[in-house]
Parts: sequence; C-alpha cells; structure tokens
Amino acid sequence: MKILISSDSFKGSLSSKEVGEALKAGILNKNQDINVEVVSVADGGEGSLSAINESLQGEEIKQFVKDPFWRTTTASYLKKDKTAYIEMAAASGLHLIKESQRNPEFTTSYGTGQQIKHAVKNGVDEVYLFVGGTATNDGGIGMAQTLGYKFLDEAGESVLTIGEGLSQIKKIVPPEEKLDFKLKIVVDVNNPLYGPNGAAHIFAAQKGADEATIERLDNGLRNLSEIIKRDLGKDVSQLAGGGAAGGVGAGMSAFFDAEILPGTETIMDIIGFDEKLKGVDLIITGEGKLDHQTLSGKLIAGICKKAKSPVIAVCGINELSEKESETLGLKKVYSLVNDKISKSEAIENAKSLLTEIGEQIVLDLA
Repeated sequence: MKILISSDSFKGSLSSKEVGEALKAGILNKNQDINVEVVSVADGGEGSLSAINESLQGEEIKQFVKDPFWRTTTASYLKKDKTAYIEMAAASGLHLIKESQRNPEFTTSYGTGQQIKHAVKNGVDEVYLFVGGTATNDGGIGMAQTLGYKFLDEAGESVLTIGEGLSQIKKIVPPEEKLDFKLKIVVDVNNPLYGPNGAAHIFAAQKGADEATIERLDNGLRNLSEIIKRDLGKDVSQLAGGGAAGGVGAGMSAFFDAEILPGTETIMDIIGFDEKLKGVDLIITGEGKLDHQTLSGKLIAGICKKAKSPVIAVCGINELSEKESETLGLKKVYSLVNDKISKSEAIENAKSLLTEIGEQIVLDLA
C-alpha cells in the first residue's frame, strides 16, 4: 500500500513537513510495510518557499534588505535556473515587527522590491511572489519604488511609500527603463483592492490597524486605484486577488503587468504534484483548522479535486459537519482537539498527537 501525506502547516505549531513526518512515524509504528511519502505543500502564504524547495532543490540567495520599518535585515529567496521564488513575508512580514508596534499605515514593501531587483539583476527573467503574512498595506508602492517608479504628491515631491502615503499620491511616474521580467503574484485570497471586502477592511486589523486607520487606508487604496487608472490607463479596482498583501496584487498588476495566480494550484504545478499522485492508494492531507474557508478553495479543497484515491484529513480543530466534509471529498476527518484535549494542549503536544493519529489511521484501515 502507498500513502501520500500532503498537509498544510499548522499555523503557530508545525510546518507542513513536520506534520507529515509525525503522521508517517505513527503509520510506520503500526505497519512497516506501508510505503509512505511526505510531500510538503502550501496555499501561497507563509511556508510556500520551504514546501517548494523540498521538490525543486533551488539555490538559496541571501541579501541585506529593508524590513517593513526601513530597518536593515536579511532575507532569502530561491533561484532555480532563470526563475526566482520570493516569499513576501521574508522582507515585509508581520513576524518582523513586535505586536505592540504593528501599524500598516507606517510599513513598506520596499524590501521585497529589493529582492526582486536583486534576482533580475542576477539573470532571473521570471519571478513568483508568494504574498501571505505581510505587515504592509501600501498597495505595492514600496516595491515599485525600488524598481524605478516615482509617486509624487501635489507639490511634485516624492511620497513616502508606506500605507499613509497612498492618499497623498497625485501622480505616478513609471521608470524610463523598466526591468525586463515576468512577475507572477501567488495569492491565497480573492479580495479586491478596496471597499467592504478590500485589503484594508478585511486584513488591516490583523496587521495592527484600528477602525479609523482602516478607513484611511481604504481611502488611500481607492486614491491609488484612481491615479493608476488616470496615469497608467489600467483599471485594477475590482481585480480578483488585487487586495492580497495590502493591495500588492492590484498594484503590481498595474505597475509590472503581473499575473495573479491561485496559491494551491500554482504550488502544486511547481512541485509536480500530479506526478506524485500516481500509484497512491490513500492521501492524507490537513491544516490547522477545517472551517468554511476550507470549503472555498484552500489547500484541502485543491487536493480533493485532484485526488483519484480516497482522501482523509487531519486537523487541529474541525468546524465542518460530516456532510460538509463529504461534500469536500473527505472520507474521514481526524482532529487533535476533542472532548478530552484542549486547543492549548493540542498545540503543545501536536507532534505526539499526530503520531497517535497516524497509528489510528492504520488501525482504521485494517
């Protein structure tokens, strides 16, 4: 029997690989004859780079960049042949800022632009940018500034490329010579740039914004959209995924003709997931929480669509009904949190609990 384990990371607890290895240990504890392969996957957010590199074995390129508060830090990206894979969180991530200091009005994506520029100057002609986990809400103007764009206020002075600067932009000046590369923005959300479901209203609170700040940021993104339409002739106001990473999807689509791609499917294509499904008798997938977002196209839904074998899921918390799980394509769901185990206990003991579930899966297959 061949089992493929491909789980998302359990946020705040275990990586995709760690989840897979813990389950594998449990399976082999009960039956050494089962062929178990662990393939790391992600949905386009944090963890995408490590998942991809397990399959690609690319070169890690490290450099000094600016973090979201313009402080010098180091960040890495992957290079394989003439393609670069960059995780936006590496230079512009929320994890780089203390919780008490978080405020997306004052953060920039400039450092991620430095990574793109470095890659292109070093022979890359295609860049995949994975945009989860950012501290920014600058519409990508920080990145674009690094790559040659100018954003001017009504006095003709350069605007500081942070969230607060969006509402001050009166003119966009493209670079005289654009860097020649294809940019692919890999997203795990479909939100537009602004409005009730836009970048600021849906995501800025988790980056440290209060209600008044959210309104100002939303107005700033609306202003950016209007200036883009007037100066660059592109309408990105309702672009699906345009609101990803504080408006980077829309901004970079306008500035560099970036293509917006769905996270799970794109990562599966990059790692050759279809090939890995051949000859598999059972697929085990999972994520930290099974909920209604799971139903609408996150990683598990993507795996269920591709699967030709039975799929079971392992999660930290399960909020889906049995019928919803079946509709998704899941044969069975195992959850770490239950009547006897609390959320905090599950996080603390995630590895050992997953190993126990691995053992239970084998017993249930018998």
